[in-house]
Amino acid sequence: MGNFFLLLIILSPSIGQILPTVPRNVFRLTLEDYSADSEWDLKDQEFDLRGIGKAYYDHTTKNDTGYFSASHDLYHMGDHSIDSVHTVESYLNEFNEAYGTDLPVFGINGYGDFDTTKQIMVSGIFSESRRRKESGRRYRIDYGMSDQVTLTLKVPIVNSLKEKYNVSATADPIDGINDLIIYHETSKAHIDSFFQTSTYTGLSSGRRDTLQSIYDDYYSADGDHSILWALYSQNDPLGNGFIDPRFFSQEIGKDTVGLSDLKNYYFPLERNGSGVNDISIGVTMLLRGSPVWSQMHKGALYGKLFVSIPFGYTIQSFSDVGSKQFKQLNVGAGVTRWTLGLFGGYTQVKKFRTRLYASLDIEGSASELLNTPISIFSGVHTNPDSIVNRVGNNYKFKEGKWLKSLAGFEIQPRSGRTLFKIEFQNISKGQDIFTSKDQYWDSWMKSHKGFDSAWNRWDIRTEIWFLNSNSIKRIGPFSFDIVFGAQFTINSKYTYDGNQLFAGLTTYWQGW
Repeated sequence: MGNFFLLLIILSPSIGQILPTVPRNVFRLTLEDYSADSEWDLKDQEFDLRGIGKAYYDHTTKNDTGYFSASHDLYHMGDHSIDSVHTVESYLNEFNEAYGTDLPVFGINGYGDFDTTKQIMVSGIFSESRRRKESGRRYRIDYGMSDQVTLTLKVPIVNSLKEKYNVSATADPIDGINDLIIYHETSKAHIDSFFQTSTYTGLSSGRRDTLQSIYDDYYSADGDHSILWALYSQNDPLGNGFIDPRFFSQEIGKDTVGLSDLKNYYFPLERNGSGVNDISIGVTMLLRGSPVWSQMHKGALYGKLFVSIPFGYTIQSFSDVGSKQFKQLNVGAGVTRWTLGLFGGYTQVKKFRTRLYASLDIEGSASELLNTPISIFSGVHTNPDSIVNRVGNNYKFKEGKWLKSLAGFEIQPRSGRTLFKIEFQNISKGQDIFTSKDQYWDSWMKSHKGFDSAWNRWDIRTEIWFLNSNSIKRIGPFSFDIVFGAQFTINSKYTYDGNQLFAGLTTYWQGW
C-alpha cells in the first residue's frame, strides 16, 4: 500500500510534465495559482450612430404604399396629425389659403433638393487601449479509470480580474443635412414673427391655440416632437452636444452633453470581474502506443473529449443594474463549449532523455442567450435606454470555432533530476455570431473596420523542472516536483497579448 499527494501551481494546464493520463485507480489533484498581464490596442475603428442619424432623417421607415413615414425626424414633421382630419401640413396649407399668409407647412416640397435616398451618417473614429491584470486559482482532478482512460474535472477560480480602459474618439460633421436645418431655423423665425402681427391677434382663439400648439410641439423643450436639439446641435451633434434628455442618460447630470461626457459615462477607467470560471469535464484516452508514464513508453497517441459548462460570471442586464454594467467584466465565456483533440509524443531514451510532443484541438460552442453589453459606439444611439429598445436587453450568441495547436520539446540534462521544456502554441478563433433585434448591431459586433471577432495568437512557453518524484533518486520521504516557467506572446491579432510567470509543486495520491 502506498500513498502520495499531488499539488501543482502553474498558470495553465501543461501537457509536458503533467502527463495526459494516470494509471488505473490513481487520483491526481492539481492546484494552479496564476497571474497574468496583458494588453490590447485597437486603433482607428469606425462607428455610426444610426439612431441619431434617424432623428435627423429616417430613410428606412415606410408605410404600406412605400412612402417614407417616420414620425420622429426633421423631414416628416408635416405628417403629424392635429385631429382626425388634418395633418400639420394640410392644416397650414388651408390656413395660408384662407388668410393669405405664407407660413411654413413642413411639407416635403419645402425642403429643397434634400436627398431622401441617403442615410444620415453620425460617424467617426475611435481607438481603444485595454490593460488587464488577472490572478486566480484552478483546481483539477484526474482519475485513472484504467491505464488507458483518464477522467478530468477542472474548476477555475478568478480571484481578481481588472481592466484599465481608455478610449479616444473624434466625430465627423454630418454631410447633407444643412439645408434641412436651415429650413427649420427659418420656419421658427417666420412663425415667431407672425405671432407679433395683427393678423395673428385678430384670429379666433381656436385658430391661435392650434397654431400655438403646433409651434410648441416643435419649438419648445417640452414638445413631443421638439427639434430644439437639432437647432442647437446643427450638423455636429457629438461636437456641439445634445440638449434634449432623450439623447442621454440623466445620470450624466448635465444640461448639455457632448462626446467627452458620453465617453466618461460609458467607459469608466476600470472594469472588474471575479468568481468561479467555466467548469470543464472530460476524458483522455490512449489510442495507440504505451502510456507516457510506463517503462515501455517510446511513443503514444491520445484522444480527448472535453465539455466546458458556462458557470462563469457574465455581465448583468442593463435593465436590472443600469450603468453599473459598464464596470463589469465577463469571467466566463457564457456558452457551452466542446473540445475534440489529439495529443502525441515520442520519447528517445538515451543519455539525455528527450521527448517531442504535439497536440491539435478543435473547439466549438452552442448558442446561448446573453445580456447585451451597452456601449455608445456599438449601440447605434447615445441614450442607453434607446440602445436597449433598438438592440434588445438580450441577444443570442454563438462563439466562433477554435483551432489550437501546440508543439513542444523537453530534455533531461541529468536524467531523473532536472527537465527543460519549450512549447510553441497557436490559437485561432473564427468569427462570432450575434443575433439581436438590430441587424446592424449584429454585424458591427461581428466585425467592423479596425476590429474582428475572429482572432489569432502565437505564444512561447518555457519551463524548468526540478524532479523529486523518481522513487529511486528521491531525496527524503516525500515525492514532489518543482517547476518554474514563463509564457510570452510572440504575435497577436485582434486579441490580448502579454506575459505570464508561474511556479509549481506536484505530487500524486494513489492507493492499491
